[in-house]
Amino acid sequence: MKNKLAKITNIIYPLIGVATFLLLWFVVAKVVDIELILPTPATTFKEFFTLWGDKIFWIAVGNTLLRTLVAFIIAFLLAVVLSILSYLCEPFKRIISPLIVILRAVPTMSIILLAIIWMTSKTSPILISFLIIFPILYSDFYSALESIDKGLIEMSNSYKVPILTQIKELYVPSTLPYVFASVKSTLSFTVKIMVSGEVLAQTADSMGNAMQIAKIYLNTAELLGWTVMAIVLSYLLELIVLGVSKLVVRWKR
Repeated sequence: MKNKLAKITNIIYPLIGVATFLLLWFVVAKVVDIELILPTPATTFKEFFTLWGDKIFWIAVGNTLLRTLVAFIIAFLLAVVLSILSYLCEPFKRIISPLIVILRAVPTMSIILLAIIWMTSKTSPILISFLIIFPILYSDFYSALESIDKGLIEMSNSYKVPILTQIKELYVPSTLPYVFASVKSTLSFTVKIMVSGEVLAQTADSMGNAMQIAKIYLNTAELLGWTVMAIVLSYLLELIVLGVSKLVVRWKR
């Protein structure tokens, strides 16, 4: 009974939140009463679904998604390798720590502008996203390794448990929840950074460039339509990560 109630509330509460947001949006739009400044939710979603019928829309979404995944995968793999090396080797951690601090401290706009200068409009958003999300992933993964129970590690070493068994039965199960949580939040954040980079780099056939064009022509409804698509894309990526995490946990059991 409790499980059923929990499932129902997990559906109802988010729906109430979305409905409240849409209601506030509708009220504000009616108060402003200028479509150019703030279209109603109905107008925005009508424009959103109209965009679906345009081939250019799907090309732009596909290109942005591809760049997002490329940037994320590169950052993910490098963060995994470097966090493991930092965990195993204290001198390496001390060497790389200043670099991580610098990357976290550099203003996002500086990264965007420098990347646009250094690279082409198609590749600069990838570099921008990588430089911003890499230190986040590295810090999360290193923290996950540091959170492993030291007592269990000492016990495994005392009983001379093979290293491969330790990795499979101790390190992986202990870090996976942290890794999936980090991936879930960072992947959707990467979409946001990617679109921002595309806007400033004026990347052809991209969601960011489409937003910029809509802004130039003062088509606020279309701009909001693209914004809705960015939100949907982020949400779908989070759902995929959540689904994979549940499958992995079920498989481990």
